[in-house]
Amino acid sequence: MRCPGPSRLGARLQPLGLAGLLLAALSATPGAVNAQNAGTNGVRFEFGGLSDVTNERFHEDSFDDTTFTGRRLTGSPEYRSAGVASVDAAGGLLRGGRFLLRQEATAGDHLLRSYSRLELSGEPRDGWRFSLAPELDARRDRSFGSDRRELRFRQDGRLRITSFDHSDAWDLLVGGDWLRTSGASEVTVLDRNAGRAWLRWAHTPLDAVWEAEAGYGADVRAFPDSVIRDHVEQHGSLAVRALLPGGSTAAIEAQLDRRTTLYETPSTRDHFWSGRIDARSDLRLHDHLTAEIVVGVDGYRYDQADTSVYFNYRTWTARPGFRWTLAHDWALRIGPRLEWLVAPQVPSERYREVAAAIEVERLHGSDWWSFTPSAGWRQYERSASTVSLDEPDLHSSYLFVEGEVFADVALPAALRARFSGSGRYESHEDPSQDAMSVYFSLDLRRRF
Repeated sequence: MRCPGPSRLGARLQPLGLAGLLLAALSATPGAVNAQNAGTNGVRFEFGGLSDVTNERFHEDSFDDTTFTGRRLTGSPEYRSAGVASVDAAGGLLRGGRFLLRQEATAGDHLLRSYSRLELSGEPRDGWRFSLAPELDARRDRSFGSDRRELRFRQDGRLRITSFDHSDAWDLLVGGDWLRTSGASEVTVLDRNAGRAWLRWAHTPLDAVWEAEAGYGADVRAFPDSVIRDHVEQHGSLAVRALLPGGSTAAIEAQLDRRTTLYETPSTRDHFWSGRIDARSDLRLHDHLTAEIVVGVDGYRYDQADTSVYFNYRTWTARPGFRWTLAHDWALRIGPRLEWLVAPQVPSERYREVAAAIEVERLHGSDWWSFTPSAGWRQYERSASTVSLDEPDLHSSYLFVEGEVFADVALPAALRARFSGSGRYESHEDPSQDAMSVYFSLDLRRRF
């Protein structure tokens, strides 16, 4: 099945999709209803608008016809605005089942989107719980001078079986993913048909201070326009968490993945091992003070690695720090961030990074504030400012300053605002690689 053309797909973005199938059968409960609350029946509407701005500034080569005229600072600003409307509905079904429905539509100068999600859940017998959640997402995005159309359908089904003493639980997850893209500028994302299955086991003894999880799953992906990309990816995961004396905790989580193609291919792109291990410990020093340490390693190992794109590497990270719990639900975390990339066959990609970061967060009622400034230095093993012209490298070491902010707060008159923003500035040893990026988005809605 091919993706419909522009006119037909544009028409599909306007209807409410799954919402039209159910809203006629619902009787709205007076007042605002939180459809995410499984014990609430009714309908809630939201109307509003959103706006976002993105800009990147960097140096690039400039030409007059075919004559090189030097490097100049350039940018790619993008402004988008749109109106948004959403409806959340919740209600009961036969034999104690429940449904949750969310339908959201976005219409703006660069983006048209319709998103629908329906979740059906129930408990057919004691210790058994199932859920079925189809999603339909249709969009047309003309940001940055592109013209991309995307139609995606995703289906997830989950069954959880819990033992009589509630110390063991088994989860079976099955699902599928259908994606079609089109447009004059869409050349990087392939149409996709995918299926997946996961089986997880969780052991949580009631009289123990530890718990464990283990799982195995597989994804099978087929690409109608490029059968050489068809592959299967297997996953194995393990997690152990423990409660330490004095209210401290420790945890370790690991996942190992293996991807192989279904057919013989000349490329190593889809023949690799990948994995990640994370360890975390929180040591409670005081009622309001906790020492934290998070360390991890992740990487890729290709069956036949090269030295350009598909090369083997490992990234080591460490984030020690202290977290203070302050008055009025504020929390402050401060500490260094260390990162080290190891690429045995590609010296130009190896680097070490040291940064200092502060995280300020407040969770109060339904409001959430977060602000994370950081600054540091990334040192490449071979920097473009120090090697000779005979063997140039793409990277140069640099100093960076960045920050992220997020707020989701309730305002008077049933208004709710969500703001997110980020900025980053890089000062390189090679000034021609200096760069800056800014992004912020504001979403303002009123609930009914």
